[in-house]
Amino acid sequence: MKKIIIFQLIFFLSIPLSIFSQIIKIIDKSDLQPVSNASITNKSKTFIAYTDNKGKLDVSTFPKSDSLYITHIAFQNEAYSFSELEKSAFVIKLVDNAVKLDEVVLSANKVQQAKSNIPNKVEIITSKQISFGNPQTSADMLANTGSIYVQQSQMGGGSPILRGLEANRVLLVIDGVRMNNAIYRSEHLQNIITIDPNIIDKTEVLFGPGSVIYGSDALGGVIHIYTKNPSLSNNDRLYFRGSLFSRYSSANSEKSGGVTLNFGKKKWGSLTSFAYKELDDLREGGNRNPFYGDWGKCLYYTERINGKDSVMQNSKPNLQKNTGYSQYDILQKVLFAPNAQSTYILNLQFSNSSDIPRYDRLTQKEGSSDKFKYAEWYYGPQTRGLASIKASYKKDKGFFNTADITGAYQYISEDRVQRKFGKNSREHREETVNVASLNVDLSKKITEKNELFYGAEAFYNHVASVAYSENILNGKMLYNISSRYPDNGSNMITTAAFLAHNWKLRNNLFFSQGLRYSSITLRSEYTDTMMAIMKFPFDKKIKQQNGALNGSIGLTWNPGFGWNISLCGTSGFRTPNVDDLTKVNDSKSTDKLIIVPNPDLKPEYAYNGELTVGKVFQKSILVEGTVFYTLLKDAIGTKPFQFNGQDSIFYDGTLCEVRANINYGEAEIYGVQADLKAQVTPAFSINSNITYTYGRLKKSDVPFSNIPPVFGLTSFKLAINKFKSEFYIRYSGWKNSDDYSTIGDDNIGHATIYGLPAWFTLNLKTGYQINRFVNIQAGLENILDIHYRMFASGISAPGRNLVLTLRGNL
Repeated sequence: MKKIIIFQLIFFLSIPLSIFSQIIKIIDKSDLQPVSNASITNKSKTFIAYTDNKGKLDVSTFPKSDSLYITHIAFQNEAYSFSELEKSAFVIKLVDNAVKLDEVVLSANKVQQAKSNIPNKVEIITSKQISFGNPQTSADMLANTGSIYVQQSQMGGGSPILRGLEANRVLLVIDGVRMNNAIYRSEHLQNIITIDPNIIDKTEVLFGPGSVIYGSDALGGVIHIYTKNPSLSNNDRLYFRGSLFSRYSSANSEKSGGVTLNFGKKKWGSLTSFAYKELDDLREGGNRNPFYGDWGKCLYYTERINGKDSVMQNSKPNLQKNTGYSQYDILQKVLFAPNAQSTYILNLQFSNSSDIPRYDRLTQKEGSSDKFKYAEWYYGPQTRGLASIKASYKKDKGFFNTADITGAYQYISEDRVQRKFGKNSREHREETVNVASLNVDLSKKITEKNELFYGAEAFYNHVASVAYSENILNGKMLYNISSRYPDNGSNMITTAAFLAHNWKLRNNLFFSQGLRYSSITLRSEYTDTMMAIMKFPFDKKIKQQNGALNGSIGLTWNPGFGWNISLCGTSGFRTPNVDDLTKVNDSKSTDKLIIVPNPDLKPEYAYNGELTVGKVFQKSILVEGTVFYTLLKDAIGTKPFQFNGQDSIFYDGTLCEVRANINYGEAEIYGVQADLKAQVTPAFSINSNITYTYGRLKKSDVPFSNIPPVFGLTSFKLAINKFKSEFYIRYSGWKNSDDYSTIGDDNIGHATIYGLPAWFTLNLKTGYQINRFVNIQAGLENILDIHYRMFASGISAPGRNLVLTLRGNL
C-alpha cells in the first residue's frame, strides 16, 4: 500500500512538469545544428523570447490557442500552431534565406547596428559560408565572395584588393586589434593567411575609407575578422561542444585538419582550436589558349644536385614546382562573465608556417636571357603571435552605455632568404616586429534619436632588422649585406581620438557624422657599419612627425516599399610607415632596380563619395548597386629617383636604376558594384555580384596601380532537407597591357604580351548531413581545367580541383 501511494505521488508530481514545461528545439534544416538567438513571438507579440546556445526555449507560458512565429536574420521565417508543434515533436527546422533583411554589423562604429542604417557598403561572410566554401586560407575565403579580388605572388600568399587599393592601403583587423604594422608594404602582402579560416565566426568587409573609426591605412576599406568566442552554460551543468574536420584537395594535394573544443560553465568559458595543413606543389589548369604559347607553364626549375645548382626539365609543365608549404594555427580563448553587465576575454593566437617559396622570383630570369636568376628565394617561417585582453561593460547611466577596452601585444616575424643561381652565398634578411596597443571604444545613447560613438587608441611598433650572408658550403656567416630596414631599430608611435554621431531624423532617415585626429611619430636609425656597407648618401637617422584630421558624413533613407538609399562622403589617410620611408631592397620583379629610402615622403589622403541604392521585392529578392569615386592626394608610389645627381648605383654587384617611394600627385579611382540576391523558392536561391573599377593619375592620365579588371561571381544554390549544393561561375575580364601601371607593382611581366586574358571557371560544391554529428562535403572547382592567372599574380591559379571534406560535431 505504501509503495502504491509513493508511486501515485511521483506520478501526480510529474504531471505539472509535462503540462507546464514544454521545451522546443530549433535547428538548421541543412546541418541539424542548433540555432541560437532565434526570436519566438505570438501574433500579438505579448510573448517574446530567444533560443539559447542549444537552440532550446521553454514555451510553457505560450498561449496554446495562438500561433508561434519564428524569425532569425539568417533563415526564412516560420509559423507553427501548437498542434503543429506537437506533430513535429517540438523540433523546428529552419531553412537558409539568401535575402537577409535585418543583418547586424559591428565594424562600422564598433558596436552592433542594423546594416540597413549604415551608409557604407558592407559585405558579411558568416562561419556557415566559410564551412561550406572550404577555403584553404583566409585569402581564399575573401575571394570566394566574388566581390573581393585577391592577388598571389606565391601559393602561400593572398593580397586582397578593395576598390583598386591594396596592401597597406587596406586595413586588416582581427578581434578589434589592427594587424597592419610598421612594415606592411605597398606591394602585395600575405599576412591574412596567418588566420585560420575555420576558427572565424564572421568577417565584415567595410568598403571605402574607414579612417574615422580605424585610423591610418583604411583607404580602400577595412577587413574586420571576428574569431569564435567561448559559449557559456545556461545552467549549473558543464556545457561542451566540439567540432573537427579533415580535408583533401587534389590541385595541391592538400591534407588539412583541425579540432575545436568549447567548455563552459555559467560564468566561465574556454575555446581551444588547433589546425594544420600541408600543401604540395600546385597544379595549374591544362586547358589553355594556344595563342599564348607556353605562358604560365613551368617548363624548367632549379634543383641542387651533388653540391651544384642544376636546371631540370619539368616532365609535368602544369605542375608549378617549389610552391608547397605547411602551416599550423592555434587559438585559445577564455571568457569570464561575472554578471550580465561585464565580460572579460583573454585571446591568445599563434600561427607558424614552414618556409614559403616565392614562386614568382624562382621563375625569374636574368635580364633577357633564359638563365634563372635565383636558385633559392623563400620566406622563412612566417610567425604571428597575438595576446589580448578585452573588457566589455554595459550600463544604462553615466557617460557610456557600452564600453570595450582592449589591450594587445603582437609578435610578427618575417624572413626573406635568397641565393642566386650558381652562387654559394645565401642572403638572409630577418625582420621582427613587436606591437603594443590599447583601444577604448564607447557608445552613449543621448536621446532616443541621438547616439554617440567615441574613443581613443595608442599603438607602439618596434622593428628590428638583421641581414647576413651564409656560405652554404661551410656555414660561415658574414654581416656584410644591407638590411631591409634600419639595423639600429625603428619605432613608430600612433595616438588618436575619434567622435562619431548617429542622428535618427525620422524613423526611416538616419544622419551620421564623424571626426578623428591622429598623431604619428616615426624614428629609424642605421648603424655606422651598415652605412659603410650601403654607401648611400643619406643621413643615418630618419625622423617624421605627422598629424591627420579626417571625417565622414552619411545619410541613409528607407522610404518604404523595400527601398534603401544611402549617400556618404568619407576621408581617409595613410601615413608613411617604416617600409615606405626606410626600405632598401630589389623586390621589383623587373631586373636591375633598387628601392632606396626617401625621408621626405608625406602622408597620402583619400576623399571618397558613394551612393548605394537597394530594393527588396516581396522580401525575397534584393537588387543593390553602388557607385563610388575616390580622389587620392599625394599618392605614394615608386618612381625613378636620384642620389647626388646619380640615377644609378651599384647594389649587390649590379648597376641598378635608383627608385624610391615619392608623392606623385593626385589619382582618381571610380567604379560600380552591383549585387543580386534572390530566394526563388524555399529550396532554391541565386546570388550574383559584379565589380568594375577604373583608376588613373589625374595629370598624366596614366593607369593607376592595383586596378583589377572587371570581375564577379554568379551562384545557384539548392538545399533539400539535409542535402545542399551550389553551382557557381567566377569570372574576370581582360586587363590590356596598356592599362598596366608603371608606378606600382602590377607585374606585367607575369602576363602575356597583350595583357591579362579574361577567364571564367565553372564550379560545383555539395554537402550532405548524415546525422547531427557527421557531415560530408565534395566539390569540384575549375571543372573545365582552365588555365588562368589573377591580375598582378606571379603564380597561375589552381586547375581542376577535387575537394573532399569530412566534418564532425560533438
